Order: sequence, then C-alpha cells, then structure tokens
Amino acid sequence: MWKSIRKLFKRDSDKRFRVLILGPANAGKTTLLERLTDSPAGAATVTRNGKRVNEVPRGYDQRGIHNIDDEITYASNPAFIFHDSGGFEAGGVEELEAVWKFIRKRSLASPLNQLHAIWLCIPTDNDRPLGFLQSGFFSESTASVPVIGIFTKLDGRRTKVEIEVLGPAPSPSDFRDRAQEVDQKVAEFVNGLETQFRNERYPPAGFIGVGNMDEVSMRSIALCDQLLLVTMDALPHETQRSLLRLTVWKRNRRIHTMFVLKRVLHAGTQGSIVARTQQPVQDEESELHADKGFRILMIQHEIHG
Repeated sequence: MWKSIRKLFKRDSDKRFRVLILGPANAGKTTLLERLTDSPAGAATVTRNGKRVNEVPRGYDQRGIHNIDDEITYASNPAFIFHDSGGFEAGGVEELEAVWKFIRKRSLASPLNQLHAIWLCIPTDNDRPLGFLQSGFFSESTASVPVIGIFTKLDGRRTKVEIEVLGPAPSPSDFRDRAQEVDQKVAEFVNGLETQFRNERYPPAGFIGVGNMDEVSMRSIALCDQLLLVTMDALPHETQRSLLRLTVWKRNRRIHTMFVLKRVLHAGTQGSIVARTQQPVQDEESELHADKGFRILMIQHEIHG
C-alpha cells in the first residue's frame, strides 16, 4: 500500500514552487511552513550546497543560524522549496543586502532554481509589528517576484485585546457579551497595519492574516489554502500560476489521501489499497481536498464476523 502512495507523489518531483520567507525571529515562520506542508515539528530537511545539513535544531529560523541559500524542504510535501532569511530585523544592513542579492540572483535563474514568491511574516502579537518597515526593504521593486504580507499570530493579538477590553480576569459572560467589540478592535489593528504597508513605495501585492497555526485543524488548513490563493493571484505570469496550481494539487492530493487513510484506520478496516479513478467522490468533506479530474480512493475490505 505504501509503495503505491509513494509512486503517486514521485511524479513531476522536479517541478517545485520556490518561496523566500522573511520576517523577524519568532514571527511564526516555521510553524506556518509546518502547517502548509502538513508536517510535524522539526521535520524540515535543510540542504546546503547540495548536501544535507544533518542536525537542524528546532527554531532554525532564528537569527544567524543558517544562510539564505539553504533549501528547506519537507518530506510530507516536497513540491515546495523554501528559503529563510533567518531573523530578519530592522536595521540589519548586511541581512538586507543578502536578501536583495538572493532575490536578484534567483529571479534571473533557470526555471528549476527560480524564485517565485516572497512571504513576509509580520507578527501581530508583539509591540513593534511595523519594525520591518524601517529596514528599507520596500524602497526597491522585487519585479516579477510578488511579496505577500502575512499577519501572523493573530490569536496572540486577540489575547492582548481581550485583556485590554475585558481586564485581567474576565468572566465567561464577558467573553460572550463583548466578543464583537474584541473582533472589531483586532480587525482595526490589522487594517491599520495593512494601510501603512500599502503606503510604501513598493508595497506587498497581497495580504492575509493567520492565527492558531500551532493547531492542526480544518481552520489552519483553510488558512493555508487562502495563502496559496492570495499568492496565485499575485503571480504575474501564467507559467508561474500553472506551477503553483500543480503544487497545490499535489498538496491537496496528499491531504485527501491521508484524510481517507485515517478514516480507514479508524474504522478498523484491512487490506486497503490506493486506486486511481475518474469517479467523483460523493463525501463532501473528501471532495474539499480532491482534484476535479483525479480522485484517490481507499478501497476498503470490511472485517466480517
């Protein structure tokens, strides 16, 4: 069974979508990539100069631990290649120069090595979410490589607003009665951040807010889907959009396969195999992550007696 699954994901393995992820330390970059690729903590593989880095500590995205040319991949979803600038802080001249050198080089590289998108993680749970604006990054154009602004850790921002609005020891009724007020203040905060970024000379091409990404849930999966849609809308060329569509298809195909496999195992079935079929999946939840022209079904043999 597992050999059949691996064969499905081996095809077109050379076609990958390459992303540079920027942001300060503790911006939630690693967690975002783990949710996007459906990977457990610490599952990243880092390749440097064609050789695997054997020991990759948790939080490798901290400032200065690795360089921007490192390729970060996840075995659970190898259709993506990520590059991380490390803890990209305001005022880091050398870091900014390294980022721009990488962007210029990769934007002109061969199709297999070309950079396709830049994700800028902006943590909303700290007191200086706009510190990145001081770096001068938006004074130059990234040309055909769109930047997506990702407001991370919105759950942390909401906690701060709840304390501000409800006080340090709110009752359950306080949360219920004033939830709309809290939601409005969080939305105003994020909208204010977006406005300031849009006022830059070369602002991000799109924005999205994410929270509770530490949790593996349908909501975190949906937020990752939305991030990919925002990225696709920002890509300037159809060849880039087609590549991302293929990457998304691979990701959704795996999520769908794992979803059905978990259902099979939970039901206590045996002898499951993977089959390719053009028949539609009737289950609405399965359909959510299934490609229109390609369905992966688990053929179940029920236990009798």
